[in-house]
Amino acid sequence: MTERGTPLELWTMGIKAIFLSYVVIQSYVSVGSISPWYMLFILLYLCLNISIHIAKKVSITTIVLLLSMLVIAASSSYIQPLFLLLLPLNIYELFTIYLRKRGIILFLMLVPLLLLSQESQAISVTYGLVAMLSFLYYLLLNTYISKIADLKEDIENRNEHIQLLTKSLNENKEYIRQSDYTIKLEERNRLSQEIHDKIGHSMTGALIQMEASKRLFTSDPNKSAELLQNAIHISKDGIESIRLVLKNMKPPTEQLGMNRMKLFIDEFSAKHTVRTSLTHEGNVDIITPIQWKVIQENTQEALTNAMKYSNATFISIHIEVLRTLIKVEVSDNGKGAQKVIKGLGIIGMEERAASVNGTIIFDGSRGFSVTTLIPHG
Repeated sequence: MTERGTPLELWTMGIKAIFLSYVVIQSYVSVGSISPWYMLFILLYLCLNISIHIAKKVSITTIVLLLSMLVIAASSSYIQPLFLLLLPLNIYELFTIYLRKRGIILFLMLVPLLLLSQESQAISVTYGLVAMLSFLYYLLLNTYISKIADLKEDIENRNEHIQLLTKSLNENKEYIRQSDYTIKLEERNRLSQEIHDKIGHSMTGALIQMEASKRLFTSDPNKSAELLQNAIHISKDGIESIRLVLKNMKPPTEQLGMNRMKLFIDEFSAKHTVRTSLTHEGNVDIITPIQWKVIQENTQEALTNAMKYSNATFISIHIEVLRTLIKVEVSDNGKGAQKVIKGLGIIGMEERAASVNGTIIFDGSRGFSVTTLIPHG
């Protein structure tokens, strides 16, 4: 039975319209005119077959199909034998409601052939062809509809999976945000406690010594001077503690530079399918913040150009600190370039390198590489 509102229902109505048109045309060609009774049977057939797709209950659909088959049988017997060609479609629709075996349905579609007389041999052959064609048509159509249903189900499953992944990603982002906030709170608490323990006590001790020195300033100058000197020593120790705390708080320059570079490379790899590698050697501690800025911006431009023009599958970034130079090489395994055309991006890299007395070397012989050389020391 066809499902309402599906392509199967629409294609069923379409094939019925084709067969009905064929019967009407052939009848008109053979007879030359169409009688009122002929028109009545056509209208009855149309009304009943439209009602099939309107009926909601299986019992009503069965009754309508039986009535349609009765109209076809009557019209083929008394009006035009060609009406019999419409019968296989209704037989298929009726028995697919109750049967699942296609072979039995095909046999039932061919049963009317046994009831045809010897004089109806031409109709018998045409009926057999129409019955086989109708069966194959429905078979292919049901297979097609089944595949569409499977694809829809697969798409729905994938969408549900994507929604779950999106939800999990959002939860992970929220967890990371909350963890970052907690770490900041813990660091603020640790810093507050460290200032209180190491600096607060020193400042309190120095203040007490200075208050005592003030009271003894006139009565015992020597003792007052001794207390004041103690306060000076305590204050110096407090200032040194402040310096050490601030030094421990501030991350080394190389950590800021390398961490930022690693974060940038990780973000780039997440957005593109190309593989990347970041390596370094030498004492990167000597690289200044302004030099790190030039290195990162030139690396970003080199990676962008590689994605646009090289068709590379792998890009390596290597930072090396030599005796007098900082060498940063960005190379890929792409198609390279025999001649380097200096556009705005390349000119910008050269200008940034020149701002720190550096230079740029381009090589397109094996893939493409951009080497930034910056002097130091």
